[in-house]
Amino acid sequence: MGLVTLLAVSLLESAAGEALRGEGAAGSQATEVAQERVRGLVVDTSAVSPPLRVRHGSLEPEKIREIVSGHSGALQSCYAEAALSNPTLDGTCRLRIVVDRDGSVGLASMQGSTLHTLSMERCLLQEARTWRFPAPADGRAVAIEYPLAFRREEPGGTSAAPDAGSPAVGR
Repeated sequence: MGLVTLLAVSLLESAAGEALRGEGAAGSQATEVAQERVRGLVVDTSAVSPPLRVRHGSLEPEKIREIVSGHSGALQSCYAEAALSNPTLDGTCRLRIVVDRDGSVGLASMQGSTLHTLSMERCLLQEARTWRFPAPADGRAVAIEYPLAFRREEPGGTSAAPDAGSPAVGR
């Protein structure tokens, strides 16, 4: 988990703890409102079709999905932090990740976003820079474009899911 995510989680827990420790009903209500704002937030990392295209370098598309999905909790923390100040926040973004020959992320950038929330986009990029992929089979760096969708799911399980498209690998 990145430093920003840890800080956000710590601040959220701290605020909840302070409210419960001594601010009475008003503090408790504020905590409930904050929790309600982040409840039901969904990060969709499942991008499945059309299939990934690998043009340069060689990484298995399923392995890429597995790595990104494995970090959905950290991505959701970025979303939750941003949703506290913008309760109606939803949208999509496309991360461009360059995986170096050793599997580390050499570069992460935003290739398009409907989020319009700089702090969230920075948080997402900081998280992506910490990821570790398998070393590409052919020893060449791989460029990945991976879409992420962020939406609020209603209590009944319904949501207005933005269409993020699907990831593309290569240049």
